[in-house]
Amino acid sequence: MAFGVCGAALVALAAVLRTIDDVSSASVLVSVIGAVVSVAALLADVLRGDTDPLPRPAAELRHRAADALADAVREQWAAEFRLRRLQDPEPVDVRWVAADPRLADHPENVRRIPAPRDGERQLGGIVDAFAAAPGRRLVVLGGPGSGKSVLALRFTLGRLAVRRPGGAVPVIFPLAGWDPRHCGLRDWLAERLAADYRPLAALSDGRRTMARALLDTGLVLPVLDGFDELPQAVYGEAVRRINAELDDDLALLLTSRPQAWATAVDEGDVLTAAHVVKLLPLDIGQSAAYLERTARPLPADGGRRATVWTPVLRYLEEEPGHPLAAVLTVPLMVALARTVYGDRSRDPAELLDDARFENAERIEEHLLEAFVPAAFHDAGDRGAVEARRRLGALARELQKRGTGRLGWWELEAMAPRVLRVYAPGLVAMAATAVLLVPGLLSRASSDLATVEDAGSLVMNLVGQTLGYSLGVAFLLQPAAGRVRRIVFLRRQLVITTAAAGVLWAGFALRDDLRFGYRFGAVTDGWLPDLFGGCLFALLFTLFFGIAGLPRRPVPLSLPWAGDHRGRTAARGCGGALLVGGLSAVGGVLLGVADSPWTALIGTVCAVAGVVLLLSATRRAERDSVPRARPGRMTRRFAAELARGTAATLLIGLVATGVGGTVAVSVTVLKSGSRDDLDGRRIENWEFRERHGVRIAGTERPVRGTLLYPAERTRPVAYPRGTTPPNCEVPLLTGRRCRAFVSARTEFRSQRGAVVLRLATSRGPVTAEAAGMRDALPPRGRDWLTEGPAWGVAGRLLPPILAAGLLVGVVGGCVCGVHHALSAPSDVIRAAGPRSSLRTDRTATFARGGVAALVTGAVCLPVVAFSRDWGGFMHAGTQLWVPVGTAALALSAWGRLAVTRVWLAASGRMPWRLMAFLDEAHRRGVLRQSGAYYEFRHLRLQRQLASEPAPHAEDQRIHARR
Repeated sequence: MAFGVCGAALVALAAVLRTIDDVSSASVLVSVIGAVVSVAALLADVLRGDTDPLPRPAAELRHRAADALADAVREQWAAEFRLRRLQDPEPVDVRWVAADPRLADHPENVRRIPAPRDGERQLGGIVDAFAAAPGRRLVVLGGPGSGKSVLALRFTLGRLAVRRPGGAVPVIFPLAGWDPRHCGLRDWLAERLAADYRPLAALSDGRRTMARALLDTGLVLPVLDGFDELPQAVYGEAVRRINAELDDDLALLLTSRPQAWATAVDEGDVLTAAHVVKLLPLDIGQSAAYLERTARPLPADGGRRATVWTPVLRYLEEEPGHPLAAVLTVPLMVALARTVYGDRSRDPAELLDDARFENAERIEEHLLEAFVPAAFHDAGDRGAVEARRRLGALARELQKRGTGRLGWWELEAMAPRVLRVYAPGLVAMAATAVLLVPGLLSRASSDLATVEDAGSLVMNLVGQTLGYSLGVAFLLQPAAGRVRRIVFLRRQLVITTAAAGVLWAGFALRDDLRFGYRFGAVTDGWLPDLFGGCLFALLFTLFFGIAGLPRRPVPLSLPWAGDHRGRTAARGCGGALLVGGLSAVGGVLLGVADSPWTALIGTVCAVAGVVLLLSATRRAERDSVPRARPGRMTRRFAAELARGTAATLLIGLVATGVGGTVAVSVTVLKSGSRDDLDGRRIENWEFRERHGVRIAGTERPVRGTLLYPAERTRPVAYPRGTTPPNCEVPLLTGRRCRAFVSARTEFRSQRGAVVLRLATSRGPVTAEAAGMRDALPPRGRDWLTEGPAWGVAGRLLPPILAAGLLVGVVGGCVCGVHHALSAPSDVIRAAGPRSSLRTDRTATFARGGVAALVTGAVCLPVVAFSRDWGGFMHAGTQLWVPVGTAALALSAWGRLAVTRVWLAASGRMPWRLMAFLDEAHRRGVLRQSGAYYEFRHLRLQRQLASEPAPHAEDQRIHARR
């Protein structure tokens, strides 16, 4: 269907272009575009004949997906178990008992668990207790810090230890993000599972995702952690939702605070057929034994082994009613006390100070406040204060978002919205400038100048940043899967057309377009440069918006990262590009070649080659999802190339058609009345009319530069002091420039069409006049360009519509490359956030480099054979590099680069942001869940979010106490 749309569009375009005078140029353009689409269609047809392996049964695919999910969950939580030092030397084993019967279902529905033995009353026996429950539904109640999250972790690892291939996989789901009023439990679980474990987002049977299929077939065992984190107003609705969606295939374990669960039962219902247990506080003897075993021993005192905790614990034996005794019955507080007083510089005896700690709540606040400084004690007072301040900023961000999990690609939310929208344009232009450095070092670097002065350059760059900001705000997908593709395509069409109309109206209003429009020509002011830059950059976000890039990008990988043959092919391509690119750049630097375009092409090839080589290492394999065979990847590229070309051709032609029509209308309306200048003289210019031809001539010498776009084409004249665009491009035969001095200069027009005649030392030359229009007085321009409106349309519309064709071709390339080289990054099995970041960075550079090269390969024949129709060759040579840099700027890695600079410059985070987060993780303040960060406990997050940033002097006083 997409190939048919492309073919129909091309036929229609060919019919339109046949009406243009420059038939050869139009034919070449249509031929090039048709060739690209035809090759794509042929490639797709050939590859469709590939013999694929026989499809596997749906049940086998689900079991394989469940086994892969089990491996990912095991790796994730085993690493967290070690980080929390739960095995050092062993976790505190919290006991549990049956809860109040009023909080559970009727006994005949529950069929109570047989009376447990002593060992089964501890957390270590929770797996066996769950297995003994007939309905396999268990609710665990406990106060803050009582060990519910540790129970969920140990339960998950315990179930995985006894799981057999093809069995149900326990997965922990923090309930804080669920809104039961608007989303069912299964829908939310499937959405979270697909978001956290990206391979499960793929369709399993054409109707539902693999995540939903695993849930519906009982291959996922939800561990719903933190029921009390839901808003209190929805407690009852949440229980009713869970009951409504429970069946024999959906077992679950749920943790909650007792009061929250009691409220849910009163306002809603009990959990059907679920056994409800309550975690007991620790005995002071358990806490004492644990603290003594984990503390450093003091020098022997009378042959008795002692620690810093020994005198404190002896005091509590004598005074069991002290607030500290109640605090040490909470597992979380015991773990915090171990960390805070694990260093000999601090004495836990301070906790017995009744003046400072009048109750248990104050002691708990003290432990929470002191935890971060204790974790960073070896960083010095200043380092500990800074760490707490920065982690407090992160905690406040999580509290504002109402979540406890943060991915590195979500750190962008900490930057102001204006920066998030505006910064991608700055990043894209900075990357483009870096690529231009080798060209600027060459002897022909002046050939890259395409504007009249520095002011025009600045305005063009400002316009590009504005174009990027508008595109990011309106042309990228708001969220993956939230808006249907066809609906958003219509929205992109309307927005792009409206923007093109407004920008072309402003361009025509401020610039004189009656001589025609040429890409890269000198303008009549800074505002036209602003409008042109804005429209130019708006196209790049349109390309990636059609390709499906979301407004908030997520980590991506490359399709060959998890496949040996794919990595081998990537290494071969990368090596070839690297050698060719370095040869080209070396030739420019050594003086063998002097074209900046050679240096630019070589630089892009070298960068793309290096990135492809890096992407072919096994380093990124763990964070990548194995994709289909290379043949399928090629088919995907061909299919998306066709769809993207069809969409961008439609939008490009409609937008440029509307914009061109608006430009023609504004140009005609602002022309106004004209004086008859026949026989008059103005500013050294003599005006006369002979046989319907109007002539404006001067005997005053005129200096400038002639650009010869191609053989058998009319040169283009530019005034002195202006460098023509693409003055010398050796790769494109015939492009050259030559300075001229004209003793006699004439502008000749017939029905408004103006040409320039020059009397040079080499003889008379007829040239295009648009670049020299500023040499005429304004009244002379009016008189020369007087003619019918259709004449203005004939001069303006062809190059503008040609730009629409180029938009379609380049947009199709971008869509094909983006889809073919984008694979979901496995954020659950990732070795860590930094590993996921490296994978996305490598994939981003690879996509950007390949997109630039493919776009250049398409634009090259268009430029070479277009005969410079309306300066079309300039537009083509200016597209391919920004396409690659736009891919960098709009990626998750590119957005994070801007966020890191902002957070560091504003003092909220250090310059080495990821290193700091990793350090906080290593010290036990943060925990990693795949590529995500979380605080060790929600109470710690809330404490850091609520306390003001500490001052260094207060911290030093506190440390001396």
